[in-house]
Amino acid sequence: MAENTWNPWLLRGVCLISGCLAGLGFAPTHLWWLVPLAVAGFLSVILLSPTRSGLNRGYLFGLGFNLVAFRWSGALGIPVLAVFAAYLAVWYALVGLVVAAVRKTPIWGFVAVSSWMAAEWAAARFPFGGFGWGRLAYTAGGTPIDGFFPLISSSGVSALIVTTAVLLTWVGRTWVASDRSIRPICVAVTLAFILVSFGGGLLGRLYEPSSEGRELTVAVVQGNVPGSGITALGPRYTVENNHLAETIILAAKVRSGIAKQPDFVVWPENSTSTDPLTDPKTTGIIEVSLDVINAPILVGAVTRGPGEDERQTTGIWWTSDEGPGATYHKRNLVPFGEWVPYKPILTKVIPILAYVGAQSVPGTTIGVLYVDLDGTPIRIGDLICFELAYDSTFDDVIRGDNSTQGAQIVVVQTSNAMFTGTDQMAQQDQITRIRAMESRREILIATTNSLAGLVNTHGRVVYAATLRTADSQVFTIPTRTKITPGVAYRTWFDLAGVAAPLLLAGLVVVGLRIRLHNQEDDLST
Repeated sequence: MAENTWNPWLLRGVCLISGCLAGLGFAPTHLWWLVPLAVAGFLSVILLSPTRSGLNRGYLFGLGFNLVAFRWSGALGIPVLAVFAAYLAVWYALVGLVVAAVRKTPIWGFVAVSSWMAAEWAAARFPFGGFGWGRLAYTAGGTPIDGFFPLISSSGVSALIVTTAVLLTWVGRTWVASDRSIRPICVAVTLAFILVSFGGGLLGRLYEPSSEGRELTVAVVQGNVPGSGITALGPRYTVENNHLAETIILAAKVRSGIAKQPDFVVWPENSTSTDPLTDPKTTGIIEVSLDVINAPILVGAVTRGPGEDERQTTGIWWTSDEGPGATYHKRNLVPFGEWVPYKPILTKVIPILAYVGAQSVPGTTIGVLYVDLDGTPIRIGDLICFELAYDSTFDDVIRGDNSTQGAQIVVVQTSNAMFTGTDQMAQQDQITRIRAMESRREILIATTNSLAGLVNTHGRVVYAATLRTADSQVFTIPTRTKITPGVAYRTWFDLAGVAAPLLLAGLVVVGLRIRLHNQEDDLST
């Protein structure tokens, strides 16, 4: 049907609704099968839109998508949700613009995949470090294609989902076209692609790199906190006393034989309300905990410095003999949550930003802690909360760099108590599971008040503590150093997701020109 036969308001509504439906693919609703259908609905509208309309209709899709997927950001205030969704929608507006510009050419499908992958890559990096939670791959955990995660990374899985959406759009367009001869071909190609994707994903689940053989026994402690929102941690010293209390309970379980003696213990991010390096009372609480459990503790804290009115979110290895030792400072900070861009200006315009407090400063080293366990050196990979969503930070922990070897065991320290009762917790848990699949590593999770536990190498939840409870568990897991292709070659998969469709589009254009030239030669003879 022609572009001008469709009601513009109907097309805008379809884009908005398609975005909302795509947002339902994320946890906790996790209606993953809706995602390619919703994206196909969006692309179908864009292919009926003039270039100038592709921009605003793409924006409407992005607005619906982000309002539904990340409605949990409203815990910080409805204006925060509105601004957050509005700025993230820009990336989908650009996709709509680009696809609409080539809608009348045979390469629109290739361009759609390429532009979507480019938008996902850019959104995870810009501005202010980006926000990568909107990646379509994060809807694919627990689906038939999740076996691809260790093989082609999240980028590759996103490309599979978008390609499926493009093929479904192709089927829809041919079904309403007057030329019916191509219908069987496009249906067959689409079904074949879906079957191959499902089959390859199921086979990929068989991939399992070997462990080193050595096992470690690790305890995770969830001390619980009394509140939610910006006052989640409660009065000063509440959170550290809660973790002390639960560590005492853990020690009792060890002494009674209910639990094994851990090699070390993990407390979550923000497990202290003051800087333990400068506050004697907090230091004393940690020291009592060490004496009780008789094992080192990886403490999550917010430390002062390095400058005046600055702070850092920190993981500190603490032992009875030496006190604080190896330290990791969080590298990926949450803008407007842990730091405020253009703070002197924006705090005057938006006074509520003053509640952010001291400006957080990112760390400069990768999150691998070199520690000693009974004379044996061990490398612990430490990821703090939102860092899970940043590819380079996660990959650095697994692979290491020129000066640091990769981790042998991976832990996540998180405090998402501010978002208690929202979808944020389920979504972060889903990202954790997908990171475990990508790397084929067990991931230990320590939280202040929800879902502390263990995820296995295939992203299955071995144990998850209940929301708003104190809990402690001990797990025995192997050390690992093998690197999966998805982690080792992620940069190439990122590049291929953008460049490969464009290369195929170029081949199509060249092929069509050669065919047209041959036809002209035939006519001339």
